[in-house]
Amino acid sequence: MERMLYDFLKKPILPFFLLVLLLSLAHGASPKTLEPTPSTRHHFVLVHGSCHGEWSWYKLVRLLRSSGHEVMALDLAASGVDQRQASSLKSISDYFQPLMELMASLNSSQRVLLVGQSMGGLAISQAMERFPRKISVAVFVTATMPGPSLSVSISIMRDPFFSYWFRFSGSSMLRISI
Repeated sequence: MERMLYDFLKKPILPFFLLVLLLSLAHGASPKTLEPTPSTRHHFVLVHGSCHGEWSWYKLVRLLRSSGHEVMALDLAASGVDQRQASSLKSISDYFQPLMELMASLNSSQRVLLVGQSMGGLAISQAMERFPRKISVAVFVTATMPGPSLSVSISIMRDPFFSYWFRFSGSSMLRISI
């Protein structure tokens, strides 16, 4: 029994989460089809985690678009195909700037479904604070989720996920905190 539980926990749960998400979005569709009606179509904004880019969502983007939803996966600053250099970013807000620009460009009547993975959770948290009327739902996929008693700075200090050690071409170890 313990072995079965161990094997289950080793499997990635992201596909399971996505299945649950898609099934919940199908609520209201006829039993014969999962094709969304105009009232069940959603606009998704997918935000990647650190050391990733919009490419990390490619399977989900195709799946959601084929179901008739509008989907936007974006690259945060200095990630994916974004041309900025990481050394040019002075704050976490600079890193989240592409998401903030996208949210600001939305019509005031348009509401999106934000999905943030890993450090993308911090980005969608900031978007939730700045654009609360433009967000219908925020989904945190194994993501950092600050709150009233857990600020960004405290979560970074507590969470070893944000601290990495790298070795470049035989040099000594370099600690990088994200």
